[in-house]
Amino acid sequence: MAQVSCQQPLSDEWFDSPRLYEEMYARAVEPDTRGLILPSEARRMSRILKRTVCTSITALNSSAIDHPDGIITGTGMGCMENSEKFLIDLSRFGENCLKPTLFMQSTHNTIGSLIAIILKCHGYNNTYSHKGISFESALLDAWLQIRSGGLRNALVGSHDEVTPFMDLVMESTHPEYSFVSEASVAMIAIGRDAPDESDICEIESVRILHRPDIADLCRMFDADHDSLLMLGLNGNPHNDSHYSQLTESIDYAPLLLRYRHIFGDNFSAPAVGVYAAAKILEKGRIPCHMLANDDGNPTDCRASNRHPQRITVVNHCDGSNWSIVRLKSVKPN
Repeated sequence: MAQVSCQQPLSDEWFDSPRLYEEMYARAVEPDTRGLILPSEARRMSRILKRTVCTSITALNSSAIDHPDGIITGTGMGCMENSEKFLIDLSRFGENCLKPTLFMQSTHNTIGSLIAIILKCHGYNNTYSHKGISFESALLDAWLQIRSGGLRNALVGSHDEVTPFMDLVMESTHPEYSFVSEASVAMIAIGRDAPDESDICEIESVRILHRPDIADLCRMFDADHDSLLMLGLNGNPHNDSHYSQLTESIDYAPLLLRYRHIFGDNFSAPAVGVYAAAKILEKGRIPCHMLANDDGNPTDCRASNRHPQRITVVNHCDGSNWSIVRLKSVKPN
């Protein structure tokens, strides 16, 4: 796994020493592309494409896979920066002197296509663009393909950028957001009969639900498998009230974790939540700054001394689409 966000890119420094932002909007910290992208190619790439290549190559380098069987991508808005530049040029110069590169690199599936070209992968390649559940849609596709034997492994990624203009739009269109930022996450999903020492964690299940009844949603959780919940809490009542309704309705008291206060809100934020949960399982401890109570506020840090074996990542999009991703540790208890 690898991430680029408003935290230190391609690093787990956030685990113990996260960067804290007082402003409500922050762009991602750009990664060092040297050794990952040729300078001649990097000059022609937008920010999101550089982040995509860096996270994907870094994740592949840490695995034993050179060419994944499938490339499955989630993105809520695609290459927004290039889209904006193309539309601005169209407005200024009409249809006569437009740069074709901006148009070709402004679509949502540009991201997955570029990775396939660089890796010379001619296999399964799919892109999902479903707002805040784009990543879960891509992960569910990979999970089903691997479980059914269609793929042995897959490069699963979720990538979104938030330009300054897009941030202004989000202030009026997404009142549930709090701290807005950007995210690019890539991970290698591998089908194995038994865990390998290089594995970070196991994906037990992936569920996506549309407008579930709260009672039906609560019945999907039990104390044995879902004692740790990683929620998309951000401190905004428009967003957090849905999680509060869930946690107050289930018949046990899980320990709640959060991640958006350090990584920010965007359409690819759920991918960061799964990434953060996987890293907790890999390291065998919970950072104090990720603990939260029902209101999304810090809670007793002594709970971080436990060695988590399972984490369930729960996110919602607009209060209507819910996702449940169950992760299990592959380390001995």
